[in-house]
Amino acid sequence: GHPHPTPAARLRTLLDDAREASRCEVMPACHDALSARLIERAGFRVAFMSGFAVSASGLALPDAGLISYGEQLSVGQNICAAIDTRRLLVIGDGDTGFGGSGNVRRTIEGYAKAGFAGVSIEDQVYPKRCAYSGGVAVVPREEAVARVRCAIAARDEMRRRSGLDLVLVARTDCRRAEEDLDEVLWRCRAFAALGADVVYAEGLAPD
Repeated sequence: GHPHPTPAARLRTLLDDAREASRCEVMPACHDALSARLIERAGFRVAFMSGFAVSASGLALPDAGLISYGEQLSVGQNICAAIDTRRLLVIGDGDTGFGGSGNVRRTIEGYAKAGFAGVSIEDQVYPKRCAYSGGVAVVPREEAVARVRCAIAARDEMRRRSGLDLVLVARTDCRRAEEDLDEVLWRCRAFAALGADVVYAEGLAPD
């Protein structure tokens, strides 16, 4: 028979359907297996494993680059094992990829193997800070583009090699770093041109 679609493929279909219907897909945040199962039981179709929530609940520490890749991955594995990934699709918070290009590749592979449908990669400096705290700084344009390009290349290579896949959410924190809106739009367009499935601008002001 036909192979079952991957969580990433199902998430792409869900996003395409929402776009065609001009519908917002509400995505609650989870921080452990129990919260993910409650989100699933409540009937949501997508959840986000929040690094802020994982750091707060697991370590009682702020989301300021203190939690490691391994700790985030362990929580993600527990979340994905506790839910039916045919009913609930989970996007994992990949922070900055937890370091350089090798770390980004490792994050992509690890999150896909854990059972995530997607991963977010952002353009903050490493170690990062939660967008809600002060002192957020982003890397220069060239480095941000290189990071997203690396994540996409790692995902595509993994897909060819093993069939594992992830929806890649490329995020910019420019506005939190007090950059102007033109810079936010430039980065979002650049990330989309590279092939990111979703682009996301954090902290846009109401005006």
